[in-house]
Amino acid sequence: MTNKSKIYIVFLLFFLCCIFFVTGNPLTLCELNPFFTNRVKQVEWKKSEGKVQAAIKGTSGETIKKEFLTNPAEKDAAKETPYGEEESAQGQQDRPVINIRASGSKEIPLWDEEMVRQLSFLKSPIPGASISTRDSQLPGAPRAYRNGTHEGLDYYNGYCGVSVHFGDPVYAAGAGIIYRIDHDYSEPVTVEREEMLRLSATAGDTPVDILDKFRGRQVWIVHAFGVVTRYAHLDTVSDQLQVGDWVEAGTFIGTVGNSGTSNGARGIREDAHLHFEIWVENCYLGEGLSPGEVRLLWQQVLDGN
Repeated sequence: MTNKSKIYIVFLLFFLCCIFFVTGNPLTLCELNPFFTNRVKQVEWKKSEGKVQAAIKGTSGETIKKEFLTNPAEKDAAKETPYGEEESAQGQQDRPVINIRASGSKEIPLWDEEMVRQLSFLKSPIPGASISTRDSQLPGAPRAYRNGTHEGLDYYNGYCGVSVHFGDPVYAAGAGIIYRIDHDYSEPVTVEREEMLRLSATAGDTPVDILDKFRGRQVWIVHAFGVVTRYAHLDTVSDQLQVGDWVEAGTFIGTVGNSGTSNGARGIREDAHLHFEIWVENCYLGEGLSPGEVRLLWQQVLDGN
C-alpha cells in the first residue's frame, strides 16, 4: 500500500468519525454540534404536539432544536432542526402557563396548585429524604454571614429523615440535560473566602459571582419548561457525565460534600450536606413566602411523589 493510499484511508476514517460525532448519539445534545461541547450558553424548552422540545444555544450563537417524545423510551425518534422553523401559533399556545405576581420590584411566579402540578416530575435528590425541620435550612432563610439569602434546601444529617454523610450519592431530581458540571473545581482557601465575605458585607448583598463560589462544586440540570435544578457543595461529580448529556430521574450525578463552605476551605469534612435549588422563571422555589409556606410548597412538590 502506497503512502498516498494510507493518507487517504486515514482521512476517510477521520471524516467518518466526524460524522458520527455530529449525528451518532441522538440523546447527547451537545454532540449534535461541536460548538456546544465546551459550553452551553442557553437552553429553552417548550411543549408542543405531545413533544418536549429543547433549544440549545452555544457560545457561537448557533441554535438547534432537539425534540423528545414525552415517553422517554421513544427518545430515539428525536430529530434536530433549526429552532423556530416549525413553531406555529398553536405551538405557542401549548407553552405551559406560569402565572406571575409582583413582589416589590420583582415578578415572582404564583406558587399555587398549578405550579405544584407542573413540578410534580421532580423527586428528592437524596432517596427517602424529607424537607428539613429547620427554618434556617429552607429557601428564603437569611444568611447574615454573607449578607444574603439562602436560595435552596439543605439536606443535613438529623434534619431530613435519613442519614446524610460525606460521600453519600446524589441523584438527578428529574429527567433533563446537564447544563453545568464542575469537573475541574478548585476549592478557595480560607484567605480567599474571608475576602469574599468582606466584599459581600460591603456590597449590601452577596454578589452573584461570589455566591456561585460559595455553592462550591455544582451540577445544574435543565428540565422541561425551563425548570432548573442545582446541586451544590458536592465533593465529587460523576466522571460519566458531561455538559449536554441527557439524564433520567435517579441518575447518579455526584456525592455529598462541603465544598464552598468554611470547612471545605479548611480541608476538613465536617458539616457535609447537599444544597439543592429549584428555579422557575428566574426565581427560586418558594421565593417571597414565609418559612411555613415554603416548607409546605416543597413538601407538595417533592414528598408528593
